[in-house]
Amino acid sequence: MKEEIKRINKLVAEGKLSPEDAADLIDAFYNSESEEAVYAGAASTTNGATTGTEEPPKTDEKAYSGESRPRDPFRAIIDTVERLGKEVTENVDWKEVTESARTNAKKGLDALKSGLEEVSKGKFNINWLFSTTTREIRLPITIKEGQTLRVENGSGHVTIMPDTAESYVIARAKFRGATQEDAKAKADAYTLIVEGNDRAVEIKQPHVTGLDVDLEIFVAATPAVEVKSEAGHVTVKDTKNSCRINSTDGRIDLSGLEGQIEVQAYSGDVYLEDSTASNVLIENKAGNISVDKVTGNMNLRSASGNISIRSSSGKTIAVEAVSGDISIDVIEPVTGSMNVRTVNGNAWISIPDGSDARVAVTTLRGLAQTSIELEDRAQNDQRITGRLGAGNGSIDVSAVTGNVSLGLRNSG
Repeated sequence: MKEEIKRINKLVAEGKLSPEDAADLIDAFYNSESEEAVYAGAASTTNGATTGTEEPPKTDEKAYSGESRPRDPFRAIIDTVERLGKEVTENVDWKEVTESARTNAKKGLDALKSGLEEVSKGKFNINWLFSTTTREIRLPITIKEGQTLRVENGSGHVTIMPDTAESYVIARAKFRGATQEDAKAKADAYTLIVEGNDRAVEIKQPHVTGLDVDLEIFVAATPAVEVKSEAGHVTVKDTKNSCRINSTDGRIDLSGLEGQIEVQAYSGDVYLEDSTASNVLIENKAGNISVDKVTGNMNLRSASGNISIRSSSGKTIAVEAVSGDISIDVIEPVTGSMNVRTVNGNAWISIPDGSDARVAVTTLRGLAQTSIELEDRAQNDQRITGRLGAGNGSIDVSAVTGNVSLGLRNSG
């Protein structure tokens, strides 16, 4: 047991298992060994056939030599995880894996061993541990102008787009169960929850284990949209209204929006394009941010990832990256505020001729440069200051470690 715990701890250190997943596996080990001890004790007294003077039956060591020896399911799982890459193991629900392994330990290990053999051949499919079935539901929804569409989804993609004729939702659900009958029972009992009042229409999932649902929502109106997603891509297209997204894991694609746009992402790239916003607020913990053909005030922040703004404009633009490069191309002269910060990364800024702003381009460890002719110019290798026009606005670009550059748009 100590050896298995050491191996699990090593997997955590390598990033192949999270601490929570490791705890689930260790718990499964303890429970499995306790159950084996109980079964062994019960077998020794069955029918009174074994006495204290009888020798236990001998095991044919040759019959179980090498790889042919029956493997404990939990140790087999650890062997498998050690061979898999981090990008694969991060997408596995190890709590469900250990529960399935515990069930298989009681029923027999043939199915589990077969699945592990498939994994060892590179044919990774976690579904060998589960029985699955699918179900598709289409429901009409009534949503009026001025209402908000709120969507909550645990696991699965969410897509929202317009329809000129009617509003409806399609749910493509996948169910995992301990047996095929269990999965089918979950599918038969599944009901998509749709609730509404004067202010909002809400679409969400029931509390069902082993459930993945892809949602496609078509709206005839132009509602404000709010989406909360735990795992899966989120796409909102041409709804012509405000949008708020909270995503734990998955890519976010937004286009054709108007009004207030807010995105809180924890893992996954964020793309926003072809939108006219009053304000854009995007914060991403781990992933890139890309903004293309967007008009509006912008506040973009990324802890780990690059930030790109192309063919866009805004009176106020604030961009901050802790670890990542920043690239900005604005199509209108800067007369307001542009504040760009990167801790570890490079920054490239392109502005059109005719800007009216005070300019400061600074780096602590790197090179600062600009090809623009500035009034009142002062310069050294790491800092350039000056003025464009009357200097009513401000352009402030800085890096701690990285090069910073300011140039004219389309100047080559």
